[in-house]
Amino acid sequence: MNSIKHLLLVGASALALADSASADTVIHIAGSNGDRAATTQAILNLLTSPVYKAGIAGSATASNFSIITGSFNGTSVIVKTAFIGATGGIKAVASTNASEKLVRFLPDNATGTSNPNPLTTTDPTKYETSAPDFGVSTNFQSTSPYQDTYNGVFYTTLTDTITGVVPLNFVASKNFPGDNLTTSNAQALYLRGAVPLAFFTGSSADRNKTVFAIGRNTDAGQRYGAFAEIGIGVNAVVKQYQPTISSGVVTSHVLWPVETVSGVSSQFAGNSGYSSGALVATALTATLSSTAYQVGNPSATAGYYVGYVTPSDATTAVAGGAVLLKWNGVPYSSTAVAEGQYTAWLYTHVLYDPDLTGFVKDFADALATEVSNNTIVSPGGGLQLSTLQVRRNSEGALITAKYF
Repeated sequence: MNSIKHLLLVGASALALADSASADTVIHIAGSNGDRAATTQAILNLLTSPVYKAGIAGSATASNFSIITGSFNGTSVIVKTAFIGATGGIKAVASTNASEKLVRFLPDNATGTSNPNPLTTTDPTKYETSAPDFGVSTNFQSTSPYQDTYNGVFYTTLTDTITGVVPLNFVASKNFPGDNLTTSNAQALYLRGAVPLAFFTGSSADRNKTVFAIGRNTDAGQRYGAFAEIGIGVNAVVKQYQPTISSGVVTSHVLWPVETVSGVSSQFAGNSGYSSGALVATALTATLSSTAYQVGNPSATAGYYVGYVTPSDATTAVAGGAVLLKWNGVPYSSTAVAEGQYTAWLYTHVLYDPDLTGFVKDFADALATEVSNNTIVSPGGGLQLSTLQVRRNSEGALITAKYF
């Protein structure tokens, strides 16, 4: 083990032990919010007498930050989660830069289920910073920029265990008159930011109605998966809109402002997006006003959004009036994914430093097995690996049959 890695691992362990007023072992996990439900349920399943001590949402599986206590293999543990983003988690686990490894978690004294979000609070007593012991992600490390040397920082090649499958759904906003999204239309939509509705319906009457792109920020695994799937590549510079919504109506929108997420700038207007799929789902239930849909075309007569979300968020959006789209003519179902017809999906992963050993490694491996065996099935969105009859080597890659 090199000296930097050794210091980081020892430092992380020391922080973990210092975080607790008791002798409990503290385990810190960082990763993508797309893995939140399955990972948290697996933690609850693994622990003896689990207690959801603190979070920022009503239930443990809905909370992007949580503290869960219990015991594992006879040892009392405190498990802290920070579902900050698919590549943000990879960055924190793989980086050899000590400051880059630090992630915000809920503090030891947090209780209840309505704590401030550690990412946005300005009160330093409402969060703690720690290096995660391991990560969960909906991306391969090779999909992220955090490999080899990037921006002058070396990133360790992590041990990667594939644990399940998360499908992606393409969804259009309320009252959308089409039912299908093709590769060609998706490429035009996200590279240009907007296309005529006629692209979807084939009707000349829809030439003066506009479909706008919305989506996720540059740290989102679902973004990487969607852009790989539609063929523009994970590093594509896109144009996605930021709506202003009041009482279910989009009163205005602009190309998403330039912002920095997990230390990486989106660089161009439109090239960022929402921090969670739940927020995309909410936007898809809104109706665009003329001040929004006439952006770029003052004579437009209607407008809609198209976005990409997990099936659980798609279910929420559709319940609010949004329209689930077929992908290249194939409707989404778990069977269509498993048999290779529906191709918009991602693997889920548990990733850790190859030098990780001992109790925490045992917990990480047990978590990977638990997620693999008990992945939440639709409408939660996950599929067990054992049900999948196909495979691929990276996001958006060729799908081949396991049995052929």
